[in-house]
Amino acid sequence: MTAATVYYTDNGGRGWATVELQARLMARLFEADLVRLDASGGYSKAALAAGLLPRRRASGFALVIAPAPAHLNAVLSAHALRRAHEFVAGWVVDSFWTERIPRIARHRGAFDHLFVTDAELVDVWRTSTGTATTWLPFASDVLDHGSAGTDRPVDLQRIGRMPATWDDDRQVGARAESHGLRYAGRTQFFADPLDNQRGLLQAASRAVFTVAFSNTAAPAEYTHPNHEYLTGRWTDSLACGAVVAGIAPRCQATRELLWDGALLELESVDLDQGLAAVRSARDHWTPDSARRNYAMALQRLDWRRRAEVISTVSGRSTPTLIAELARLELAITEAGPW
Repeated sequence: MTAATVYYTDNGGRGWATVELQARLMARLFEADLVRLDASGGYSKAALAAGLLPRRRASGFALVIAPAPAHLNAVLSAHALRRAHEFVAGWVVDSFWTERIPRIARHRGAFDHLFVTDAELVDVWRTSTGTATTWLPFASDVLDHGSAGTDRPVDLQRIGRMPATWDDDRQVGARAESHGLRYAGRTQFFADPLDNQRGLLQAASRAVFTVAFSNTAAPAEYTHPNHEYLTGRWTDSLACGAVVAGIAPRCQATRELLWDGALLELESVDLDQGLAAVRSARDHWTPDSARRNYAMALQRLDWRRRAEVISTVSGRSTPTLIAELARLELAITEAGPW
């Protein structure tokens, strides 16, 4: 089999554990070397110039997993420039930053295909880069780290960024208790992405509901001001069988990937109003909800399905990917129809 490489640029800071683990899994599925690059390092003038020369082609496959558009510049790394790949694909996670598409992505021939997580922006990327572009939404490792468990001692688990009304864990916990709810705040942060993700998934697996708000309901300096998008907070929660309470992103991924019962949509960011809605929903919750969310997540939200699309587009398949897709199909069958 020809050589393969997955390039991943470490974006630094918190919140990127899901993407690093995504890169590790893709490297395993495609039996590829994983090259982890440092986002703090720039690119020399020589590298930038070399990137605009006609690409050397040999055998092999390369997948660039870019947390943000600028990280498509991974193809300009010394490691990448020393190698020649027959097929090079880029997969942009925060693809909503269309005004930040780098020059290398606009250079015809640098990439054979692009994947973006925002369905609404496929045409923008295709037009801006002149490169075939496919929607490939965010997912979760449902098969290995999801849960259909029904022993859920926590009623409501915080996941990530919150609006100001929900941000003080002590206050939210006290108000939740007054509504008869058991609340858990921020999960512990670990420097190692695997430990960090394990802690978050374990917490979601113990909760009936997680709480998460879209980037417009809970904005921050690093989120897009108006384009809404589905992230790992939703996909990981559902993989663990929890219902996601809050205000979900209004986007195609939410509409097409999620299912009835996946969300408890709150009317506003008002704390007591939201907790009252969770309390009412908790009274009607049954263990079948966790089982169904896990089963549906296996069908729609597993990273292996995303790898299958990459395989179809690139023509790159491996015994590992074939075996993992078979294992996923078996798990879907065992989870039963919902």
